[in-house]
Amino acid sequence: MKRITFKKSLKTPRVFARVKSLFLTLNLKKLSQVMAVMAFVIGLVGAYLWYANMYMTTERRFWLAINNSMSTASVTRTLNQGGSGNQVVQDQQFFFAPQLASRSHVSFAQKSATVDTTVETEGVAFLDSQYSRYTAFNTNQKNKDGSTPSLDGLLGKWEGTIYAEENKETARENFVGELVTLAVFGNYEASLRNDIVSQLKQNDVYRIMNDSVFEKDVNGKTVLSVPVQVKLKPFAAQLQRAFVESGYGEVAALADGNYKDSAKINAEFLIDQKSNTIVGLNFGSREEAYSGYGITMVVEVPQTDYEAGELQKLVQDKLKEAF
Repeated sequence: MKRITFKKSLKTPRVFARVKSLFLTLNLKKLSQVMAVMAFVIGLVGAYLWYANMYMTTERRFWLAINNSMSTASVTRTLNQGGSGNQVVQDQQFFFAPQLASRSHVSFAQKSATVDTTVETEGVAFLDSQYSRYTAFNTNQKNKDGSTPSLDGLLGKWEGTIYAEENKETARENFVGELVTLAVFGNYEASLRNDIVSQLKQNDVYRIMNDSVFEKDVNGKTVLSVPVQVKLKPFAAQLQRAFVESGYGEVAALADGNYKDSAKINAEFLIDQKSNTIVGLNFGSREEAYSGYGITMVVEVPQTDYEAGELQKLVQDKLKEAF
Protein backbone atom coordinates (compact mmCIF):
# COMPACT_ATOMS: atom_id res chain seq x y z
CA MET A 1 0.00 0.00 0.00
CA LYS A 2 1.23 3.38 -0.91
CA ARG A 3 1.91 5.50 2.12
CA ILE A 4 0.00 8.71 2.23
CA THR A 5 2.02 11.65 3.40
CA PHE A 6 1.15 15.30 3.95
CA LYS A 7 3.57 17.83 2.56
CA LYS A 8 4.19 20.91 4.62
CA SER A 9 3.00 23.97 2.73
CA LEU A 10 5.67 26.56 2.25
CA LYS A 11 3.08 29.19 1.33
CA THR A 12 1.43 29.44 4.75
CA PRO A 13 4.34 31.03 6.61
CA ARG A 14 4.76 33.49 3.80
CA VAL A 15 1.08 34.52 4.00
CA PHE A 16 1.32 35.03 7.72
CA ALA A 17 4.47 37.02 7.26
CA ARG A 18 2.80 39.27 4.74
CA VAL A 19 -0.23 39.75 6.99
CA LYS A 20 2.00 40.47 9.95
CA SER A 21 4.05 42.93 7.90
CA LEU A 22 0.89 44.65 6.65
CA PHE A 23 -0.56 44.75 10.18
CA LEU A 24 2.59 46.31 11.58
CA THR A 25 2.69 48.81 8.73
CA LEU A 26 -0.90 49.86 9.41
CA ASN A 27 -0.24 50.18 13.13
CA LEU A 28 2.86 52.23 12.48
CA LYS A 29 0.90 54.58 10.23
CA LYS A 30 -1.82 54.97 12.84
CA LEU A 31 0.75 55.42 15.57
CA SER A 32 2.52 58.05 13.49
CA GLN A 33 -0.74 59.91 13.00
CA VAL A 34 -1.54 59.79 16.72
CA MET A 35 1.95 60.97 17.58
CA ALA A 36 1.67 63.81 15.09
CA VAL A 37 -1.64 64.95 16.59
CA MET A 38 -0.23 64.72 20.10
CA ALA A 39 2.83 66.69 19.07
CA PHE A 40 0.60 69.36 17.53
CA VAL A 41 -1.56 69.58 20.67
CA ILE A 42 1.50 69.70 22.93
CA GLY A 43 2.92 72.41 20.71
CA LEU A 44 -0.24 74.47 20.97
CA VAL A 45 -0.40 74.09 24.74
CA GLY A 46 3.25 74.98 25.05
CA ALA A 47 2.84 78.02 22.83
CA TYR A 48 -0.20 79.16 24.82
CA LEU A 49 1.61 78.73 28.14
CA TRP A 50 4.60 80.64 26.78
CA TYR A 51 2.30 83.37 25.46
CA ALA A 52 0.35 83.59 28.71
CA ASN A 53 3.32 83.43 31.05
CA MET A 54 6.02 85.15 29.03
CA TYR A 55 4.40 87.44 26.49
CA MET A 56 1.12 88.34 28.25
CA THR A 57 2.69 89.77 31.34
CA THR A 58 0.66 91.97 33.67
CA GLU A 59 2.15 95.08 32.09
CA ARG A 60 1.36 93.98 28.53
CA ARG A 61 -2.17 92.99 29.53
CA PHE A 62 -2.68 96.33 31.28
CA TRP A 63 -1.59 98.40 28.28
CA LEU A 64 -3.66 96.26 25.93
CA ALA A 65 -6.70 97.00 28.11
CA ILE A 66 -5.90 100.72 28.03
CA ASN A 67 -5.70 100.57 24.23
CA ASN A 68 -8.93 98.58 23.96
CA SER A 69 -10.81 101.17 26.01
CA MET A 70 -10.03 103.68 23.25
CA SER A 71 -11.28 101.48 20.40
CA THR A 72 -14.91 100.80 21.28
CA ALA A 73 -18.15 102.14 19.83
CA SER A 74 -19.73 102.16 23.29
CA VAL A 75 -19.31 101.06 26.89
CA THR A 76 -21.62 100.83 29.91
CA ARG A 77 -20.51 102.13 33.30
CA THR A 78 -22.27 101.07 36.49
CA LEU A 79 -22.01 103.08 39.71
CA ASN A 80 -23.29 101.90 43.08
CA GLN A 81 -23.82 104.42 45.86
CA GLY A 82 -25.12 103.98 49.37
CA GLY A 83 -25.77 100.82 51.32
CA SER A 84 -28.64 98.49 52.11
CA GLY A 85 -30.82 101.31 53.49
CA ASN A 86 -30.52 103.84 50.68
CA GLN A 87 -28.99 102.55 47.48
CA VAL A 88 -28.64 104.15 44.06
CA VAL A 89 -27.51 102.08 41.06
CA GLN A 90 -26.76 103.98 37.87
CA ASP A 91 -26.10 102.27 34.54
CA GLN A 92 -24.86 104.74 31.96
CA GLN A 93 -24.20 103.66 28.38
CA PHE A 94 -21.84 105.97 26.50
CA PHE A 95 -21.82 106.03 22.69
CA PHE A 96 -18.72 107.38 20.99
CA ALA A 97 -17.84 108.56 17.48
CA PRO A 98 -19.58 108.95 15.15
CA GLN A 99 -22.46 109.53 17.61
CA LEU A 100 -21.90 111.41 20.86
CA ALA A 101 -24.72 110.41 23.18
CA SER A 102 -25.58 108.48 26.34
CA ARG A 103 -28.42 106.44 27.75
CA SER A 104 -28.94 105.88 31.47
CA HIS A 105 -31.00 103.84 33.88
CA VAL A 106 -31.12 104.79 37.56
CA SER A 107 -32.63 102.68 40.32
CA PHE A 108 -33.20 104.16 43.79
CA ALA A 109 -34.22 102.02 46.76
CA GLN A 110 -35.01 103.25 50.26
CA LYS A 111 -35.59 100.50 52.79
CA SER A 112 -35.94 100.58 56.56
CA ALA A 113 -38.16 99.12 59.26
CA THR A 114 -41.00 101.41 58.16
CA VAL A 115 -40.13 102.54 54.63
CA ASP A 116 -39.94 100.51 51.42
CA THR A 117 -39.74 102.68 48.31
CA THR A 118 -38.25 102.05 44.86
CA VAL A 119 -38.00 104.46 41.95
CA GLU A 120 -36.57 103.84 38.48
CA THR A 121 -35.82 106.41 35.80
CA GLU A 122 -34.34 106.44 32.30
CA GLY A 123 -32.46 109.20 30.55
CA VAL A 124 -31.05 110.12 27.15
CA ALA A 125 -28.47 112.86 26.79
CA PHE A 126 -26.71 114.72 23.99
CA LEU A 127 -24.27 117.61 24.10
CA ASP A 128 -27.04 120.22 23.89
CA SER A 129 -30.14 118.44 25.24
CA GLN A 130 -31.34 115.79 27.64
CA TYR A 131 -34.49 113.75 28.23
CA SER A 132 -35.80 111.78 31.21
CA ARG A 133 -38.78 109.72 32.34
CA TYR A 134 -39.98 107.66 35.29
CA THR A 135 -40.37 103.97 34.46
CA ALA A 136 -41.31 102.42 37.83
CA PHE A 137 -42.50 103.53 41.28
CA ASN A 138 -43.57 101.56 44.37
CA THR A 139 -43.90 102.58 47.99
CA ASN A 140 -45.54 101.54 51.24
CA GLN A 141 -45.88 105.16 52.38
CA LYS A 142 -49.40 106.63 52.69
CA ASN A 143 -51.09 109.89 51.86
CA LYS A 144 -53.01 111.73 54.56
CA ASP A 145 -56.24 110.03 53.52
CA GLY A 146 -54.64 106.59 53.80
CA SER A 147 -54.27 106.02 50.06
CA THR A 148 -51.03 104.86 48.47
CA PRO A 149 -49.15 107.40 46.31
CA SER A 150 -49.00 106.50 42.64
CA LEU A 151 -47.36 107.80 39.49
CA ASP A 152 -49.88 106.12 37.19
CA GLY A 153 -50.44 108.29 34.16
CA LEU A 154 -46.93 109.73 34.36
CA LEU A 155 -44.82 106.60 34.01
CA GLY A 156 -43.13 106.24 30.64
CA LYS A 157 -43.69 109.84 29.57
CA TRP A 158 -40.66 111.87 28.54
CA GLU A 159 -39.62 115.32 29.69
CA GLY A 160 -37.19 117.14 27.41
CA THR A 161 -34.71 119.92 28.02
CA ILE A 162 -33.22 121.67 25.00
CA TYR A 163 -30.66 124.14 26.26
CA ALA A 164 -30.75 127.75 25.20
CA GLU A 165 -27.67 129.16 23.54
CA GLU A 166 -26.44 130.80 26.76
CA ASN A 167 -26.66 127.44 28.60
CA LYS A 168 -25.17 125.15 25.95
CA GLU A 169 -21.61 125.48 27.22
CA THR A 170 -22.65 124.42 30.73
CA ALA A 171 -24.63 121.51 29.30
CA ARG A 172 -21.64 120.40 27.22
CA GLU A 173 -19.31 120.57 30.21
CA ASN A 174 -21.75 118.52 32.30
CA PHE A 175 -22.12 115.91 29.55
CA VAL A 176 -18.36 115.50 29.04
CA GLY A 177 -17.76 115.62 32.78
CA GLU A 178 -19.52 112.26 33.09
CA LEU A 179 -16.69 110.75 31.00
CA VAL A 180 -13.90 111.99 33.26
CA THR A 181 -12.27 109.05 34.99
CA LEU A 182 -8.77 107.53 35.20
CA ALA A 183 -8.87 105.83 31.79
CA VAL A 184 -9.59 107.17 28.31
CA PHE A 185 -12.71 105.70 26.71
CA GLY A 186 -13.73 106.33 23.13
CA ASN A 187 -13.54 105.23 19.52
CA TYR A 188 -10.30 106.62 18.12
CA GLU A 189 -8.14 105.77 15.12
CA ALA A 190 -5.19 103.45 15.70
CA SER A 191 -2.60 106.18 15.14
CA LEU A 192 -4.10 108.40 17.86
CA ARG A 193 -4.54 105.47 20.26
CA ASN A 194 -0.93 104.41 19.82
CA ASP A 195 0.34 107.96 20.31
CA ILE A 196 -1.71 108.49 23.48
CA VAL A 197 -0.45 105.18 24.89
CA SER A 198 3.10 106.21 23.96
CA GLN A 199 2.69 109.54 25.80
CA LEU A 200 1.23 107.80 28.84
CA LYS A 201 4.21 105.45 28.95
CA GLN A 202 6.82 108.16 28.40
CA ASN A 203 5.40 110.26 31.23
CA ASP A 204 5.11 107.24 33.52
CA VAL A 205 1.43 108.07 34.05
CA TYR A 206 0.53 104.57 35.25
CA ARG A 207 2.98 103.03 37.69
CA ILE A 208 1.94 99.40 38.16
CA MET A 209 2.50 97.87 41.59
CA ASN A 210 3.52 94.44 40.28
CA ASP A 211 4.11 92.98 43.73
CA SER A 212 0.47 93.63 44.65
CA VAL A 213 -1.20 92.23 41.52
CA PHE A 214 -3.58 89.33 42.23
CA GLU A 215 -6.67 87.56 40.90
CA LYS A 216 -10.05 88.21 42.50
CA ASP A 217 -13.65 87.13 42.02
CA VAL A 218 -16.06 89.78 40.75
CA ASN A 219 -19.65 88.63 40.24
CA GLY A 220 -18.55 85.05 39.66
CA LYS A 221 -15.77 85.98 37.21
CA THR A 222 -12.05 85.80 37.96
CA VAL A 223 -10.39 89.08 37.00
CA LEU A 224 -6.94 90.56 37.45
CA SER A 225 -6.61 93.26 40.10
CA VAL A 226 -3.86 95.70 39.11
CA PRO A 227 -2.98 98.41 41.67
CA VAL A 228 -1.70 101.52 39.91
CA GLN A 229 -0.39 104.92 40.95
CA VAL A 230 -1.63 107.57 38.50
CA LYS A 231 0.12 110.87 37.78
CA LEU A 232 -2.78 113.27 37.39
CA LYS A 233 -1.23 116.17 35.45
CA PRO A 234 0.09 114.24 32.42
CA PHE A 235 -2.99 112.01 32.43
CA ALA A 236 -5.34 115.01 32.38
CA ALA A 237 -3.40 116.39 29.41
CA GLN A 238 -3.97 113.22 27.37
CA LEU A 239 -7.62 112.94 28.42
CA GLN A 240 -8.16 116.56 27.39
CA ARG A 241 -6.48 115.85 24.06
CA ALA A 242 -8.73 112.82 23.49
CA PHE A 243 -11.88 114.85 24.24
CA VAL A 244 -10.87 117.54 21.75
CA GLU A 245 -10.05 114.98 19.05
CA SER A 246 -13.41 113.23 19.51
CA GLY A 247 -15.43 116.44 19.16
CA TYR A 248 -16.39 116.98 22.81
CA GLY A 249 -14.19 120.04 23.19
CA GLU A 250 -12.08 121.02 26.17
CA VAL A 251 -13.14 120.54 29.78
CA ALA A 252 -12.23 123.28 32.24
CA ALA A 253 -11.62 120.80 35.05
CA LEU A 254 -8.78 119.21 33.03
CA ALA A 255 -6.87 122.46 32.47
CA ASP A 256 -3.14 122.09 33.03
CA GLY A 257 -3.06 124.70 35.80
CA ASN A 258 -5.43 122.68 37.98
CA TYR A 259 -2.82 120.04 38.80
CA LYS A 260 0.51 120.09 40.59
CA ASP A 261 3.39 118.21 39.03
CA SER A 262 3.48 115.92 42.06
CA ALA A 263 -0.24 115.15 42.13
CA LYS A 264 -0.88 111.40 42.21
CA ILE A 265 -3.74 109.07 43.10
CA ASN A 266 -3.88 105.36 43.83
CA ALA A 267 -6.32 103.28 41.82
CA GLU A 268 -7.27 99.67 41.18
CA PHE A 269 -7.83 98.50 37.61
CA LEU A 270 -9.81 95.27 37.19
CA ILE A 271 -8.98 93.55 33.90
CA ASP A 272 -10.79 90.69 32.17
CA GLN A 273 -8.00 88.30 31.20
CA LYS A 274 -9.95 86.83 28.27
CA SER A 275 -10.97 90.03 26.51
CA ASN A 276 -8.21 92.24 27.99
CA THR A 277 -10.71 94.99 28.76
CA ILE A 278 -11.19 97.17 31.83
CA VAL A 279 -14.14 95.78 33.80
CA GLY A 280 -13.61 97.83 36.94
CA LEU A 281 -11.88 101.02 38.08
CA ASN A 282 -11.77 101.95 41.75
CA PHE A 283 -10.22 105.04 43.31
CA GLY A 284 -10.98 106.89 46.52
CA SER A 285 -14.54 105.99 47.49
CA ARG A 286 -15.63 105.61 43.85
CA GLU A 287 -16.19 102.18 42.34
CA GLU A 288 -16.87 101.96 38.61
CA ALA A 289 -17.83 98.77 36.75
CA TYR A 290 -17.58 98.53 32.96
CA SER A 291 -19.35 96.17 30.57
CA GLY A 292 -21.09 96.06 27.19
CA TYR A 293 -18.12 97.01 25.04
CA GLY A 294 -18.79 97.67 21.36
CA ILE A 295 -22.60 97.71 21.32
CA THR A 296 -23.75 99.73 18.33
CA MET A 297 -27.11 101.43 18.04
CA VAL A 298 -28.55 104.78 17.06
CA VAL A 299 -29.69 106.82 20.06
CA GLU A 300 -32.80 108.68 18.95
CA VAL A 301 -34.38 111.78 20.45
CA PRO A 302 -37.49 110.67 22.39
CA GLN A 303 -40.96 111.99 21.62
CA THR A 304 -41.60 114.28 24.59
CA ASP A 305 -44.83 114.91 26.49
CA TYR A 306 -43.48 117.60 28.80
CA GLU A 307 -41.05 120.48 28.61
CA ALA A 308 -38.22 121.09 31.04
CA GLY A 309 -39.36 120.91 34.67
CA GLU A 310 -43.01 120.07 33.97
CA LEU A 311 -42.82 116.34 34.65
CA GLN A 312 -40.78 116.83 37.79
CA LYS A 313 -43.34 119.27 39.19
CA LEU A 314 -46.20 116.84 38.51
CA VAL A 315 -44.32 114.06 40.30
CA GLN A 316 -43.59 116.24 43.30
CA ASP A 317 -47.26 117.26 43.54
CA LYS A 318 -48.37 113.59 43.52
CA LEU A 319 -45.89 112.58 46.21
CA LYS A 320 -45.77 115.64 48.47
CA GLU A 321 -48.23 114.29 51.05
CA ALA A 322 -46.37 111.01 51.63
CA PHE A 323 -42.79 112.29 51.41
